[in-house]
Amino acid sequence: MPDLMDGLRSSDSVVIAVVPRDRFSMFRPSLEALYAHTDMRFRVLVVAGGTDRATEEYLHQVQVQKGNMNVVLVDRLLMQGEARNIALRQMDERFCVVLENDTIVHENWLAPMLECMREEGAAVVTPLILWYRRIHAAGCMFEEREKDGAVIFHHRIMYTGIRRRQIDYPENHCILIDRQLLPGVDIFDDVEPFDVDLGLTLRKCGLSVFLEPRSVVTYSAPPPWEVRDVPPFKLRWDPASWEARNRLFMQKWGVTYDPSSKRASYRRQQLRLGVARWYPSKFTVGLSNVSVSLEKLLLSLVTRGPRRIPWGNSPQLR
Repeated sequence: MPDLMDGLRSSDSVVIAVVPRDRFSMFRPSLEALYAHTDMRFRVLVVAGGTDRATEEYLHQVQVQKGNMNVVLVDRLLMQGEARNIALRQMDERFCVVLENDTIVHENWLAPMLECMREEGAAVVTPLILWYRRIHAAGCMFEEREKDGAVIFHHRIMYTGIRRRQIDYPENHCILIDRQLLPGVDIFDDVEPFDVDLGLTLRKCGLSVFLEPRSVVTYSAPPPWEVRDVPPFKLRWDPASWEARNRLFMQKWGVTYDPSSKRASYRRQQLRLGVARWYPSKFTVGLSNVSVSLEKLLLSLVTRGPRRIPWGNSPQLR
């Protein structure tokens, strides 16, 4: 394998593709953290679809100010895989970070992942992901077992064992990719579970995924919402669409998957918007923000145990 550091000699050798997760309003905090906490040479590529005027104006403003950012806008809302594959087609660099726009990078987040990729020969590296001042994901694993001639598929997020190690698949909030090792450009498929599909694709190609916990990011879940966030949020968390994509996942991999918990999760996300789902306005969205803020406060007060850590200051993470 060529020395990974050979690809880090030009000023644009690491490209960071920023794509929306479920809110357009999160581009600002995500990009501000990205520029504040990225110490090595990089360029940014933003890909989004169906954006409102305020979002477009902000992105073009940053593009002019920074000089190392390109913006690709499509006139319709994009699915997760679509946005990522469009980004990959726009780059020639070997090393690519795919960052969802509600993920906030911490200081010194990129160098440890590149070091892990070099030392382990990994195709994909993911950081430790925080959420509500707790661990959101420390890698993920899946399990397959045969029952009555069918392959039953399960997967789970890990919250312990916080050390560099090989995992089955990454949560897709933030991943570093070595494109030289990948089988093609369009590696993302809009099937569900989306993150698991990437892990199975990499396994099929004999490629590895690693967790590097010295790199830390925070997933900033809603609230707040703004009115412009309602369309992408409804698309991202549409239960009927998820079930259709889940059927495609089962067909693709020849497995049986119990969708009940995921289906309930998607319905719960839709309910959090309240009446703003049908009547988006500053007033209705504001009500949703207040309601879910109270929910998050109660969750932070009652949650205890090993998943709870200090806000990015835990010694083992540095």
